[in-house]
Amino acid sequence: MIVELPDRPGSLGQVTTLLGRLGVDIRQMRVLSRDGAVATDEFLISVPGSVIDRTLPELLEEIQGVRVLASVLTGTDSGIADAIVAL
Repeated sequence: MIVELPDRPGSLGQVTTLLGRLGVDIRQMRVLSRDGAVATDEFLISVPGSVIDRTLPELLEEIQGVRVLASVLTGTDSGIADAIVAL
């Protein structure tokens, strides 16, 4: 999943806190770019179930300034969907 968020303290924390509250496991995260105003981050995550997988972008975009640029389902592992995107 690729997420654009405000490049300011606490923005990434808001995103990761929401993911944690939803039971999403962050397997890997990296910063793709930052320009002082906006940061673009890539997450490799395990999503607990298809309902959360389908609604996750909308839930994240409820955080002010957050926009999900891409989300791709890559497979399943014991009923848990893995989402990753490559540029």
